[in-house]
Parts: sequence; C-alpha cells; structure tokens
Amino acid sequence: MKKRTKKIEIMTSDEEYELLLQRKTKARLAEWMRETCLDQKPTKRVSTVDPLLLYELNKIGVNLNQIAKKVQFEKHNIEWLVEIIHIERQLTSLLENDY
Repeated sequence: MKKRTKKIEIMTSDEEYELLLQRKTKARLAEWMRETCLDQKPTKRVSTVDPLLLYELNKIGVNLNQIAKKVQFEKHNIEWLVEIIHIERQLTSLLENDY
C-alpha cells in the first residue's frame, strides 16, 4: 500500500457530520469516504438489530407455521383459529407500542 501524504480538509455542518457518521460502513470515517469516493461502490447501510429480538421473532414464526399446518390438516378446528387471532392481536399491540 502506498503511503498517504496528502491531506484533504472539508467543512460540514453538525447535521451533515452526523449524517456521514450514520451512513459510514467502516469503523473510520476517512476510510469509508475514500472507499465511497474513489471506488464508487454502492454501499448498503447495515442496521443493527438486537439478537434476542431476532431469536424471539423466529420463535413466533416457528409457532405460527406449526399452527398453520395444524389448521390446514384439521379442518374446522376453532380453537386453533382463536389462537391465531389472539397472536395477531398481541403482535399488533406490540407494533403499536413501538411506534
């Protein structure tokens, strides 16, 4: 790798600086700016999600799949349908509380 000897200074507003920090995909802003400006690679913004939340959502999905299969094979099983409606209401409530 060639030694970097040139320095570039730019002025940004506080808002612009915060946007740059939010958008960077590298640990260091300068590294991200070099990659973005020189290579012109489209970068994807990676959002961080709590692993425990993903685990719980996966469990919910597994349970819903099991319920769907049960309802599909056992026609007219009202207890399962009531359970699905209950789960839907709980999920809707969780979404409304988060937003």
